[in-house]
Formats: sequence, C-alpha cells, structure tokens
Amino acid sequence: MTDSPTNLGSTNPQGAPDAAAKIERGVRCEDVESLAVLYACDELDAGERAGLDAHVAECASCAAVLLRETRLQQAVASLEPPADSLDRSGLLLARCRSELAEVLDDRQASAGRSTWPTVLSPSAWWGALRHTLIYHPALSMGVLLVAGFLAGVAGQRLPVAPPPIIASQPQLTAATDSSAPSQPTAPTRVTDEQLRNAESAHVAWVTPSGSPTPTVQVELMAPTPMNIVGTPDSADVQRALTFLLQNGQRFDPDVRLDSLDVLRMNAADPDVRRTLCATARLDRNPGVRRKAIDALQGFERDPMVRDALLDAIESDADPGVRVEGIHLMLAALHSGGGAGADQQIVEILRDHLHNDPSPAVRRHSAAALQQLGEPIQ
Repeated sequence: MTDSPTNLGSTNPQGAPDAAAKIERGVRCEDVESLAVLYACDELDAGERAGLDAHVAECASCAAVLLRETRLQQAVASLEPPADSLDRSGLLLARCRSELAEVLDDRQASAGRSTWPTVLSPSAWWGALRHTLIYHPALSMGVLLVAGFLAGVAGQRLPVAPPPIIASQPQLTAATDSSAPSQPTAPTRVTDEQLRNAESAHVAWVTPSGSPTPTVQVELMAPTPMNIVGTPDSADVQRALTFLLQNGQRFDPDVRLDSLDVLRMNAADPDVRRTLCATARLDRNPGVRRKAIDALQGFERDPMVRDALLDAIESDADPGVRVEGIHLMLAALHSGGGAGADQQIVEILRDHLHNDPSPAVRRHSAAALQQLGEPIQ
C-alpha cells in the first residue's frame, strides 16, 4: 500500500550509458535496482548521483534498495584478500607431504599386488563364476533362487516413508438440530516434539482440480519427515503454520509469507489473530510484518489488533510497515463513525507528520489527517 511501484527487480542489459539516459528523463523505481549497483561502486557521475539521490529521498522502498547495495559494497571492500593471509611456507610443506604420501601409497599397493596370485583378483573370480553358470543350468537356477530370496528379505527391511498426516477437522453438529450435543473437536495428530525437530518447511496449495474446498500441504523436513494435508481451518494445519511463524528465525521468509496466505483465511479466529499480531510486531523481516498487518484487514477495531497497529505505526523501523499501519488504522476510524473518532491516533499522525524521517510516512500521515478532517499544523 505504499506509494512506490512494486517492480524493483528490473535490470538494464545495455550498461551505464543507457542508465545515464534514464536519469536524464528522471529516475523511475524500476531503474533503481541497476543504478544502485553503479552508485555503490562509484561509477555514476555527479549529475547521475544527484538524480538518484533526489529520487530515493522521496521513495522509501528505493532508498532501502540503495542502502542494501551500498552496505554490500562496503562489506566486500572491507574483506581481507585471501592471498594476504596465506602462509606460503606452510602451503609448500603441505604439498611436499601430500606428494610423499601418494608415492608411498603407490609403492605399497604395487608390492601388495605382486604377492597375491592373479587367480584371487575380482576379474578372475567373475570369469570363473560366469563359466560355471553357463555350463551348469541346474546350479544357475539355484543361485538365482537364493539371490531372489535374499533380495526379497532385504527389501522388506528397508525403511518405509511415513504416510502423510491427514489434518484433523473440527466435528460440526447439524444446524437443524439445536438439541443435539456438541461433538468435541478432533485432537491434533502433530506433537510438539515433531514440530521442534523440523529443520525446514514448505507450504503450498494442493487443491484437487474441481474441488470446491481449498486444501493446503505443509511439509516439515526433519529426521522423520512429515507431510500435513488439510483445509486451512484444520487444527493440524493451523498449529503447524503457527509454529512456523512463531519460530521465524529457523525458517525462510518465503515460508512465513506462504503461512500468512493460509492463516489470513481464518483471521476471524481469535487465536489466529493473536498469531498475526505477534508476527506483525516481532518478525525480523519487514515484508513478513507488512503482510501480517495486511492479513488483519477487517478486524482493525479489535483491541488486540488496534494495539498491534499502533505499535507498528509508532515504533516499527520499516517505513512500509508504518504506512501499512496508517492505512488500516484510517480504515478503522472511518468504520467507527468518521473523523475525530480517536484523538490518540490523531496525535500519533501529527507527530509522524512533523518528525518521521521517511518522506513517504510524512505524506501518508498528512493525507490521513486530511481525510479525518483534522487541521495540519
């Protein structure tokens, strides 16, 4: 929901001359990815650098891209060249030792081969066995029967991959019979120990063709792999996805983003909203935090969600997360009866209008105050 375009990954195959021409026309967000590399390497002239500086001053997303490339270049430049740390005398000594060991091994192997008769070599044994099998059919049949029996026994002892865990579904009572006793929810089949042993994960939609019910698959890679398949509201699926979000330091951001895509379908569940709010506050990846806030859309007037949005607006380090929080909080004010519904939020917006370091956050704060009918001082 930010002002900047989302296409930041385009590159320029023509090189720096074309990049300079783009700057003369005005820098666009899709040009920043390629220009940032030249900027970090000090390959742009003064006019080009000024144009890029002017653009990133107004675009928080592009400023993040430029900062990332600058830090990467600084980190690479600060590395000590590997050749400076090599001990040449040590390398020479290690090479001499290795060559001496190879010569001794070769001599020992050749001496060992000379003491054994040729008849004991594997090729000699195989030639004799093949000759015997060809000219003795009865013996050949017996050998084949024994080999088949041993192969069958070995195959039965091989470990078998565990079957997929079909996620448990809540038991629902019939809507027409209000007197029927409620059925208990089916217990989950995934244990805490299985979740803790997961080293990586993969989340994907696997809805069969033509099926009206969406189905999701959660693969947990562990010493004993697990494959959880069920609907988004199944207890095992929600429990596994909640674990992936609560332990974000162990799993890739893409896995957490996919988990949010599934959990947002059940944001009406207070436990799911609690997980989304915690992710919006605590996840280390700003993209994951933004998506967690977006998944709370429609529940802005929930006190738990409201506190998470206020926390994001006031203290999140990423400008995009702060802008996302402003949008949802503004929607909450409109749904609650119009402008001036929450003076605390109005004061927060005024503070960001005057003090926030991000131009994008200042612009969105001013726009939100105008929509609420509050004067901009």
